[in-house]
Amino acid sequence: MRLAVLGDIHGNIRAFEAVLNDAKASKADQVIFLGDLVVMGLDPQLCFDLLMEQNPLVMIKGNTDVYLENLKAFPVKSEHDAQILKLLKYTSIRMHQKAKEKLSSLPSVERLEIEGVSLICCHGTPYDDNEGIAKDTPFSPGLSKKLAEEKVDLIFSAHTHIPADFQRDGIRFINPGAVGYSFDGDVRPSYALVDIEDTSIRCIHRRVDYDINRYIMEVEHALEGFPLFDRLHYPLEHGKQLKV
Repeated sequence: MRLAVLGDIHGNIRAFEAVLNDAKASKADQVIFLGDLVVMGLDPQLCFDLLMEQNPLVMIKGNTDVYLENLKAFPVKSEHDAQILKLLKYTSIRMHQKAKEKLSSLPSVERLEIEGVSLICCHGTPYDDNEGIAKDTPFSPGLSKKLAEEKVDLIFSAHTHIPADFQRDGIRFINPGAVGYSFDGDVRPSYALVDIEDTSIRCIHRRVDYDINRYIMEVEHALEGFPLFDRLHYPLEHGKQLKV
């Protein structure tokens, strides 16, 4: 089975369309989505609709999807918090109620088996969607212990916006990178094509082109009313996370 594994779309419909077109041309059989669908982007409802059209094999929510879900209870203790709340409201009013309810109902983790390979799909780790799994970062003792107890072959995770494929403690870890905006120095959307057959796993990370300059211009207009879109504008131009 050939899987198109993707995450961190963040409301970027043009990048999402480009990734899906590439996955289709690459003859992907199924889509797996690892969360962070709508927040920090200009087209949340369009991205939701397009993802639903794919009938994904796996569709989970990420940390920013949870922020949207808990919008009414979001604590405002600073001006920065107020700007985050404003951005969440920006996303919320651009989505249909049924779409938000569907997003809220999604699981945070999915466990399944494909072609004899046992795997976990999560946004950050299987236990915390705000904690990323990175190739160059050692696991905490607690995380290592929990993962060892899983008895799993493969973990798909997102959140870091950096593609990765590595083995540790007998588990294969694959991060597809980010569709919406990347932090690895390459501004192009990233996803993973993963072939699973007879317990064998083969992964190829794909980078695709789209009209990013047009999207940057649209984000610049949005910056006038929503200063936190600088967290989007900077990586779109530089492929790196804005340091604040």
